[in-house]
Amino acid sequence: MIYILLYLLPAGLLFHLALDILGRNMKNTEHLLLSGYIGCYGILFFSEFMRHLVDVSYSPFFITYLFGNAGLLLFSFSLHFIFKVTKLGERMPKWVYPWVFYLPVVIILFTVLFQTNVTNSASFEKVGYFIYPEFNASYLITMTVGNVFHFLVVILLLVVHRRLQLSVRRRIIRLLAVIASFVLVWDIIFGYVQLQGSIPPYPYIYGGMIWTLALGVGMKRFDFLASYSHRFSILYDLNPSSILLLDARYKIDSANPATKKLLELPRVQGKDFLDHLSIDKKEETIEHLNRSFLTGKKFSSFETMLRTTSGSPRHVLMDGDFLLIDQRVYLMLIIRDIQVMKEAEETIRFLAYNDALTELPNRRSFYESAEKELSESDTVAFLILDLDGFKSINDTYGHQTGDDFLIHVARFLETHIGKKGTVARVGGDEFYAVLPAQSKQEVERFERSLREAADERPFRHGQEAIPIRYSLGISLYPEHGETVESLISKADRSMYQVKKNGKNGSSVWVR
Repeated sequence: MIYILLYLLPAGLLFHLALDILGRNMKNTEHLLLSGYIGCYGILFFSEFMRHLVDVSYSPFFITYLFGNAGLLLFSFSLHFIFKVTKLGERMPKWVYPWVFYLPVVIILFTVLFQTNVTNSASFEKVGYFIYPEFNASYLITMTVGNVFHFLVVILLLVVHRRLQLSVRRRIIRLLAVIASFVLVWDIIFGYVQLQGSIPPYPYIYGGMIWTLALGVGMKRFDFLASYSHRFSILYDLNPSSILLLDARYKIDSANPATKKLLELPRVQGKDFLDHLSIDKKEETIEHLNRSFLTGKKFSSFETMLRTTSGSPRHVLMDGDFLLIDQRVYLMLIIRDIQVMKEAEETIRFLAYNDALTELPNRRSFYESAEKELSESDTVAFLILDLDGFKSINDTYGHQTGDDFLIHVARFLETHIGKKGTVARVGGDEFYAVLPAQSKQEVERFERSLREAADERPFRHGQEAIPIRYSLGISLYPEHGETVESLISKADRSMYQVKKNGKNGSSVWVR
């Protein structure tokens, strides 16, 4: 039981840790080196367990071929690992790195080929429960050389730590330096002091076990040598796109945090995904998903709309592919929220055809509407309205009030003209309008009603009423022209004639 507790259990723990690190990424050099390093420590403990189960005469065999050789490989793996992690190996010549670290393999080959022990004790004595090595020159030389190199490694780690700028790597190197320093002190104390009968032989190997366990803690704390699964887990959790797994009934089997944010749900597992499809796109989306499930083909950039828990619509793009998990087919969806992009597109589209201040149609939009009106109506009236005294409003009350006044005029014209035809803002204080009209008299009646309505709807600035004053020019299709350009030109000239005659009036084009 003593041997199991002191040797076999630590060996099993170390072998488990070595396999865990190896399984995280078998193609990564750091994983391979650290796994080999920890595995060699496991061999040291297992060797001691086996050595104490047999007669003392077998101790030289275990120490020479198992314990000693594992210790030499441990030294090589540790140096290679440290130079790899600290990036110092990148500064070494390729013909040196990493081969220089494996020079101790020559000693191993020499030991195996010539059946000679050159680095360890060959004489052993049993005292109480334990079998101790002879405290001779070979033992002391091997221990001293190891500690000198160990000391140089600590110095190297401290130098690298001081020069590093990246905080994450600094924390990792600091962890390695602290543990290496502790193990060095441990080896010096228990490597040279003879305490036969009080503690187990080769007590310095327990310092190595502390080193390996601390590395395991460090890997979890600093995400050092993270596994592929852990890396993908971080990518899954931090991905701004929604990632979810749907079963054949469209129930959400699992989802990342972005899905909860998108759907505004504290918990999404088990929820029906179809409940969050927008009514406008629901039938189309279900048909697409059903067809995909039936064919098993992946799809990308399928545009649809979702509805959040609060009822807000969200434009999204969906990419999907199918997975077989426990003999059941699942659909993995990656959903990208494009609501902001859609709103931006709508804004760009709106500004392409509308005035940014008043939101009325702009010149481009007006010309398109006017062309359509000419093609569909027998008689059409073109109106050009230019505000009188707008500059004085800007100068007296400021540009903000001037903008508010323009918005007020726009809403007024929209109310009285927009129902019959099209009104647009084409310049600073100039508005165009087009509307069907059966005769000149009908247009004149409309103009009088428009002016009466303007008098009844002045702009309110605090307690002050600012009246709407304008000069209006009118042209008629087909009487005054057959193209939009010619009709606009004649309406414009009529409007300027009103300006010359004292403003705040109207005039129909006269040949």
